[in-house]
Amino acid sequence: MVDRTELQNKARLVESHRQHLEELQRRMDQIVNVINEHQVTEEVLSRLISMAEGGESKAHVSIGAGVTLNYRHDAKSAGTAMVDLGSGIFGERNWQDVIDILAKRRAEFNDLQETLLKQATSIEEKLGQLAKEFNEAAEKLQATENQTPLPAPNKPSSESNKPAPKQRRRGSMFGSELTLDD
Repeated sequence: MVDRTELQNKARLVESHRQHLEELQRRMDQIVNVINEHQVTEEVLSRLISMAEGGESKAHVSIGAGVTLNYRHDAKSAGTAMVDLGSGIFGERNWQDVIDILAKRRAEFNDLQETLLKQATSIEEKLGQLAKEFNEAAEKLQATENQTPLPAPNKPSSESNKPAPKQRRRGSMFGSELTLDD
């Protein structure tokens, strides 16, 4: 037999798993944005390398607030860029080295995304099972409450001439079905 406390615990567990799944979704979205940013940066640097091999590379670099800098590089020396090497330490590296660093990072982010996707799939499966268990338990509780006979009304006494207060009906606005909030 299922009681309300057990049903409420199942509802809390379902809600907890749902929130965890939403958090994983947010993290995966952030990772996709970082992967895309790395890919665009790699493509820009590759294009600058090919342009420099042809003689001179030019670009406009946005630095924010609607301000763009003109950038020019001649083919006499390898182009360099400042890159975060980790732990907030920046170093100047040639463009090809930066591309290699970014490609490695992007691969690591792809692996992380795969791991989070597997976790999300596992949580979705568990959430489905918990929701199924909750629904089954709610149906059992509802069935036992419907089978419980109501107590026989007491014979009116002289003190109980007042009408009984109207009992508030529990349930959702769609009938007496139990919800996750019950």
